[in-house]
Amino acid sequence: MARGKFVQQPTAGRFGLHDPEVPLREQCFVVVDCETTGLKPEHGDRVISLAAVRLIGGEVAPDRFSTLIDPQRPVPELATSITGIDGQMLAGQPRLEEILPQFLDFARGGIITGYNVGFDLAFLNPALRSAGRDALCAAHSLDVFVLGRILHPHWRHRSLEDMARAYGIPVEGRHTALGDSLMTARLLKAMFPQLEQRGIKNLRDLADFLCYCSLY
Repeated sequence: MARGKFVQQPTAGRFGLHDPEVPLREQCFVVVDCETTGLKPEHGDRVISLAAVRLIGGEVAPDRFSTLIDPQRPVPELATSITGIDGQMLAGQPRLEEILPQFLDFARGGIITGYNVGFDLAFLNPALRSAGRDALCAAHSLDVFVLGRILHPHWRHRSLEDMARAYGIPVEGRHTALGDSLMTARLLKAMFPQLEQRGIKNLRDLADFLCYCSLY
């Protein structure tokens, strides 16, 4: 994520249409994760699994969105070794464009959140545009990786599992879309007390905090 990104957005609009005065713990964060065939959507890599969970009222909600996806291209051995997903498992699964309506229904009203969320949006947004849908705005999303980097500037290791272990969160289902989205939601929840100790109680405070930190 490029430094200075948050400076480009007016504070009041940083999180789109969400009420900036509502306390963080009362907001709905939709935590998204994708598993993919590779790292470069511009070179033909595609989503093979998509999941999302909600953090509502400071708690991870029991409902889940999770699906395998047919990428309509071979799954490289490296991707299979990391995710455990191979081409045979994806045969007959829906294409990404086919499940987007259900995903958008699940995400409606929430703040799109993730760990390095820009990576996930880089894969989802081309499919949304192809389907005639509005792209998910990166400037209105929340990146838990960025929060971790700000809260712990001296930590050398900042992978999702490193952060989770540091906060005492079990590392379960790593490199599965559902497992990673759950870990990220629990990590964000664990960060709330630290944010509140810094006087960050609502979205307006969070937007100001992110904007300020991006200057340094």
